[in-house]
Amino acid sequence: MTSDKFRLGVIFTHPTQHHGPLWRKLSQQPGLSLKVMYLSSENQSSGDPFLGGSAQPWDVDLLSGYPYEYLKDLSGNVPTQRRKTVISPGLISRLTPQNFDAIFMQSFVNYSYRLTALLCKLRGLPLIMQNDASMMSDGRYGRLRLIAMAILYPWMNNLADYWLSCGDHNEIHLRHYGVPDAKIVRGCHPVDGERFKQTIGQNQAEIKQIRQRLAWDENTVIYGFAGKYIHRKNPFEFIDAIAKAHRRDPRIRGVMLGGGELEGEINQRLARLQGEVLNLGFLNQAKIPLYYAAMDGFVSTSWIDPHPLVISEAMASGCPPILSDRCGNWGYNDTVQHRYNGLVYPCGNVDALASAMLEMAEAETRQRYRQRSKEVFDGQDLECEVNAFLEVIDRIKHDRRKQASEVELGVSPGAANAAPMKSTLTDLSNPIDEANYQ
Repeated sequence: MTSDKFRLGVIFTHPTQHHGPLWRKLSQQPGLSLKVMYLSSENQSSGDPFLGGSAQPWDVDLLSGYPYEYLKDLSGNVPTQRRKTVISPGLISRLTPQNFDAIFMQSFVNYSYRLTALLCKLRGLPLIMQNDASMMSDGRYGRLRLIAMAILYPWMNNLADYWLSCGDHNEIHLRHYGVPDAKIVRGCHPVDGERFKQTIGQNQAEIKQIRQRLAWDENTVIYGFAGKYIHRKNPFEFIDAIAKAHRRDPRIRGVMLGGGELEGEINQRLARLQGEVLNLGFLNQAKIPLYYAAMDGFVSTSWIDPHPLVISEAMASGCPPILSDRCGNWGYNDTVQHRYNGLVYPCGNVDALASAMLEMAEAETRQRYRQRSKEVFDGQDLECEVNAFLEVIDRIKHDRRKQASEVELGVSPGAANAAPMKSTLTDLSNPIDEANYQ
């Protein structure tokens, strides 16, 4: 390395409410120099397209406190939305050993990520990766696709020198597709819990007002659903379970936050009910912590969701979770631990979800899960992810010292990283497509 600081380059699709605070905190670490290169300006100039026409650019700071730049595509412009086919030619001049000591990116989902992997291998730059894929998320693929993945993924995944895992199911996925334990460092998906806690602490009066608007009376038990109104998020299961649970316990009510292609159909379904579920529509980032804090429980019904961060957001706000077993963030050492800080139900079983809602409606149970959810989240906040990055950086430094010693002793350094690499610019069956998971 040519400077006293370790120079980490980050290639990322767009600014997000979850990773912006992570880059800020990493930039504060002594001995680390960070530079983030964004492939688009999504969330700054426009809202998330999956949230429908009411979506707006995020209203929280995503860019201060760390160095960044937007990369132009082949047309010479900065894309305003993520695109799989985007190629940023500026990567060729920027990703060099003279500029960086290692590179981080999420996946191989777009062509610029694949160009990044190619440049790292050709130029000897260590590549660090992280995504939220799980075996459950692979369930959406057909047999031929799974066969292709079984062949391609072990080779592709091992283009990375290190992987930051984000949970139990994610680690199973990485090992299944050929990543050795020596390459895996446990981290988490970042959520800025400090912002959530500060917002809640400073706005107690507004939280009380929100709850009064959402509740029938002081005894109402409010369950929330937040996210895109799309098929894989399975919003109708939430509605049906609330209706069933309400018939057995009239205190129970549901609140939905979000937007998307199913909103019209959702509103039609709700019109046939008697107010058991409210659709509040799109809500921007600054206010979301207040609504979580006004709820008694949070529900994720997805039938495919690798590691939904809304669960962590709710837990940071003191809102205990119920989630389907098709979400990838439950496990013995994961975000939701069944009957410890929340409940897991079999996806597709509306009766089981309604029963879980009834169980958590008991005040003592809910309070126990609420307290434990806060404790679990505190071990999975930004510091967890920062520490994972720092551990990988220490390993890279150790590897380089070892290689330098081998050269001094006249020993040829290990050739494990010298295997020829095929171009990653081809489609490769659109691997690890987190673009639909954001």
